[in-house]
Amino acid sequence: MRSNDNVRRRLSSRRAGGRNPGTHLFQQEGEYWTIAYGGAMLRLRDTKGLHCLARLLGRPGERIPAPLLLSGSVEAGGEIIADAERARVAVTKRIKAALKKIQEHHPSLGHHLTTCIKTGHFCTYTPDPAQLAAWVLR
Repeated sequence: MRSNDNVRRRLSSRRAGGRNPGTHLFQQEGEYWTIAYGGAMLRLRDTKGLHCLARLLGRPGERIPAPLLLSGSVEAGGEIIADAERARVAVTKRIKAALKKIQEHHPSLGHHLTTCIKTGHFCTYTPDPAQLAAWVLR
């Protein structure tokens, strides 16, 4: 739990200093992820969906092709359309499962991510411009 104390201290000092009040954390630590948002923290067991979420959070506003979120690319030739469709289905399933787990433990973060993340052949994280938020990803 020492790691959690360090994370809390870092986030608290950022808020207290007023430099970046909208800083949130999405950090993998071995087999678990530490996620801090809105003053609350949770730890979740590692899943492929959390890796997809981390990639989206690190590139807000970008349209990322589903195959890239699977840590691979669709090879030229063969059944490109079928491969792209399989990637879309797999990524959507992984992200939705991760969002459901987050929602169970942190409803406000679950709501934020559910409303700001769109899945499909291209996936995006598009936060509300009125909410200043910066994600620290590790």
